[in-house]
Parts: sequence; C-alpha cells; structure tokens
Amino acid sequence: MKVFKTCERRLTHLLHSGTRSRPSPATASIGNMAPRLSDFKESQIDALHRLFLTPPAIAARLRPRPDKTRPSYKTVERFLKNRGKKRVFKKPGPARTISPKLERRLIRHVITDRRKFFISEKNRVKRLAFAREYVHKPLSFWKNVIFSDEKIFRLDGPHGYNKTYQRTQGPESAPTMRRHSGGGSAMFWGAMSWHGLSTLHRVQGSLNAEGYRQVMLNVMMPWALELPWRLDQPDCPFIFQQDNAPGHAALSTRELFDTVGIALLDWPARSPDLNPVENLWAIVSRRVHWQGRQFMRLDDMLPVIYDCWRTEAPEYVEALFESMPRRLQACIDAGGRQTKY
Repeated sequence: MKVFKTCERRLTHLLHSGTRSRPSPATASIGNMAPRLSDFKESQIDALHRLFLTPPAIAARLRPRPDKTRPSYKTVERFLKNRGKKRVFKKPGPARTISPKLERRLIRHVITDRRKFFISEKNRVKRLAFAREYVHKPLSFWKNVIFSDEKIFRLDGPHGYNKTYQRTQGPESAPTMRRHSGGGSAMFWGAMSWHGLSTLHRVQGSLNAEGYRQVMLNVMMPWALELPWRLDQPDCPFIFQQDNAPGHAALSTRELFDTVGIALLDWPARSPDLNPVENLWAIVSRRVHWQGRQFMRLDDMLPVIYDCWRTEAPEYVEALFESMPRRLQACIDAGGRQTKY
C-alpha cells in the first residue's frame, strides 16, 4: 500500500508539472452546458483511472481551469463511459418521420421535377386537345409535315445543360473549361421532313420577326418546294410546324404564310416534348460535344456541327416520325402534362 501511494503521488506530480496546452475558450464551460475536456485533461483522466481511482477522486486531483473550477465527477464519469466510442451529436428538432431511403427518393424526385418545364392549366388543356385530335392520324399524314426549330450551340458544352461528360483517362484527357456565357455560342435554324433535312442556317444575332421571315423565304421555302411530296393537296403539298416563339407567332409572319399559301400546324404552347426535331437537335448536340469535347473558337465548332447535321442526323429521321403516335398517346396518358420525350 505504501508503494502504491508513492507511485500515485509521483504520477500526480508529473501530470501537474508537465507542459500543458493553453486552454482555449471552447474548452471552458458556457452557462449550464457541460464543459468540453481538452486532450491534456483527457490524458490526465485516463492516467489516473489506470490507478483504479474513482471519478470523484480523479476530479479532485485535476488542476483547476482558469476560471478556478474543475470538471465535475459527472464529466469524468461520462468521459470514462464513452471513451473509445464515436461521438454522435444529436440534431435538434423532432424525430425523423421518414426513412433515409424515402428521403433519397424524395430528393431525387424533386431534382427531376426541377428539370421539367412549367405547363399551366390552360396550356395543359390545349396540349391534351391537340393530342386527342392527332393521335389517330396515320403515318402518311405525318410524312407531309415539316418540323422546325432553332438550336444554340456553345463552345464549352451543350446549351441548357449544367453537367457535361468529361474524359478522365486516355491521351486526350483535359480539364473542363467554364467561361462566361459558355465561351461563345452560335444559333442555327433547321427543319426535318420525312424526305430529308433542310439546309442548316446559322442565325446572326437574335431571331426576330423580320429575320424569321427572311429564313422562311430564303431557306425553308426553296428547300421544301423541291421535296418529292405526294400531291394529294395541290394548293399546299406540305404542312409546316413551328412553335409559338414571338418571331414565329408575329402577325407579319402569319400574313406571309397566308400570302404564300402554306398551311400551319396548330401547335400548342409549351410542347417541346411533342416536337421530334428537338430530339434530333439533342442527338447533334451530343455528337458535337461527345465525351465532353470543347472548342476554343467558333471556327473550330461550326464545321463539326455542319458535318453532324449532314452525315449523322439523317439516319434518325424515320424513327422520329414513326414516334409521333406514341408521343401523342403519352401526352394523353399524362393528362396533357410533360412526357418522357
């Protein structure tokens, strides 16, 4: 017993006389909150506990903190009880009512919904009425329709995408660039029919009503009149589709179509998923920016766009036209809301 007391006194003197780290404000007690023990205090408690001292005895032998107080024996007891365990800090608030799996599903559903375009109740009714009117049209009807739209290409990646694929292996690996406004962009107008694709026309600046009429007169009409249409309707051999952009829906543009005698497809607003040319543009965009490809100048990107439109896009035309009944049926099944297309 005498030897044990001697060892205890020597160890206690060594702990109190050793070099200590200066206690930080975070280790001091704040109000009624339990004090946080420093690493030095924890080592002291651990050493005294090996001498088979009780928590009250250990608390009594610890040197006081700057505020003249010592950790209570409850603090020492709690440290010895939780020693070696992972500290888990409980979050404030009520208990969870959903499982982690359900939470992940809800987050994924919200992220997916954010990618969808908004469809008002008025437009939903119009989409549903359009789908019901044309869902039973045969393929021969759609073969006489020209689908058209514009597309923007950026140097840094596909327009409208927040994430792009990046090659991380191989000799062509390179970091992804992010420049202001995508580093530069170019807008194109294009159209597709059952008989082929139109000339890809680059739009300079914004496409207002006057610029759109020039595209119709100089690009669309010369190309469309040379296609081998079935002359079931001598007055108008084809039906032209366009969305409801301001330049398309302008009064002067519609007067041009009436004067020339071109029939327009009564296209509902907010319906890019029903337009197959949107899928064609997406295919071209993926080919241009395949595996995260980026361009330094427009002169480098433009030949790639023209080549993809001329060589790779035509092979998808017939399949996209054949998908029209399925698109309209999907719109009906969704009640006029967005479809998977």
